[in-house]
Amino acid sequence: MKSAKVLQWAGIAIALCVALYLLYSHLQYFGNVSFLGAILMLEIIIACIWKYDERFLFLLVLMFVWAGLGVPLRSAGVIGRWVVLATGAGVGFIIWTNAPRRPFRSIHLIAFFCVCAAFVSATVSPYFQMASLKALSLALLLLYCNTGARLALLGREDRFFRGVLWGSEIAVFATAICYLGLDDNIWGNPNSLGAAMSIGVFPILLWGWLTSEGPVVKGRRLVALLLCVYLVRFSIARAGMVSVAVVTVVFCVCLHQYKLLVKVGALILFFVAIGGMLVPDSLNQQLGDLKDAVLYKGHKEGGMLGSRRTPWEQSISSIKAHPLFGTGYGTSPTGEDPGMEFGKYYSTAETVREHGSSYMTIAEWVGLLGVAPFLGLLVVTASNVWKVGAWMRRTADPTNYAIPLAMVVLAGLVHASFEDWLFAVGSYLSVVFWIFAFLLADLVPDAVVVPAAPAISRAPRPISADYGAVVSHR
Repeated sequence: MKSAKVLQWAGIAIALCVALYLLYSHLQYFGNVSFLGAILMLEIIIACIWKYDERFLFLLVLMFVWAGLGVPLRSAGVIGRWVVLATGAGVGFIIWTNAPRRPFRSIHLIAFFCVCAAFVSATVSPYFQMASLKALSLALLLLYCNTGARLALLGREDRFFRGVLWGSEIAVFATAICYLGLDDNIWGNPNSLGAAMSIGVFPILLWGWLTSEGPVVKGRRLVALLLCVYLVRFSIARAGMVSVAVVTVVFCVCLHQYKLLVKVGALILFFVAIGGMLVPDSLNQQLGDLKDAVLYKGHKEGGMLGSRRTPWEQSISSIKAHPLFGTGYGTSPTGEDPGMEFGKYYSTAETVREHGSSYMTIAEWVGLLGVAPFLGLLVVTASNVWKVGAWMRRTADPTNYAIPLAMVVLAGLVHASFEDWLFAVGSYLSVVFWIFAFLLADLVPDAVVVPAAPAISRAPRPISADYGAVVSHR
């Protein structure tokens, strides 16, 4: 026993000596900001792994959001998000396989085929290395959704959604402060602002406000909800506005909240009327500008969808040119020569372009053969949203935790019809959407069977001939 302790202390002493030697021999690196930043990031990752189910999901989302914001040290987030994603997927898989867990479902199997289709499409891409890395990022994200994200939610739903609500409120108030007083470009561009508020924040706050207990909490969340709607309006992002409208209508109708729907419409008309009474000329000009921005997006001569017509036509032409396996996952060659500045590990203007729809994007990337598993993934995801909506319709119960997940997924599916982010793993919206979509598969409530009323047996009543009935004679 004593000899074992001696060996342990000897091992610790040797390890300390080696660490001190390495530290002394590499002192020059501690003057490098990048090296110190890498050490700090490593420490943060280790601290989050220590309590993986409580901390790592927050770190992952924070890193991807940080990489998409116009904030200091953004480049550190651009690189660090992939390290965090790879670590989260690997550690999550190890913990999941060694802990009591729920079984895998059809959506998880379909996700595996999506990864296979992405790698197959990468083999035919002219930018094989880049397409393969993007397919690998998709594999890491889906692996984390299947394992690590479920560890963060299952068994601790109350704390999870309490944290999500707090995060949504903080995001709205911080964004409002930035856009109304400090920096009006923190989200990069108006479309990003509208997407973040309409998909990641509005559905959560709407559900949180309706289920709040106490006037203080309910009032605070109402203020945050109204600020969120204002920010979507401020962004003039059509996809964001449509997503907010669809989520509001579906949420109120499924929960039989018709009075709330009427109040929302009345409130909008009230503010428009007040603005018209106070400054009628300014209101007319604002309505005209809003109409041109929302309906035409500066392409009035091309009609309502003029801004999307050119990207859609280019995508259709590319699909016809590469019908089977596409152009390669994550790559859309524009026909221009990337030259010597072409990056093998990141996208450039010569390898990506706007498509005008996430569904057009994935069809072009993986072709008509490879798109089948992605289509199946979308169908299963939409089916889960439908099931939650049907359950809400039958029970009118807003407290189920599947509801905010379903509303976020619904907003994402609508918004993705007009933007390209759904399968772009580098986007924080893509990360949040697929995490919520896979968590929704575990929380879809069972069907509620309403028992039929028992039949009441009654004695047959004789029918009078005065009523025109035919009476049999025997």
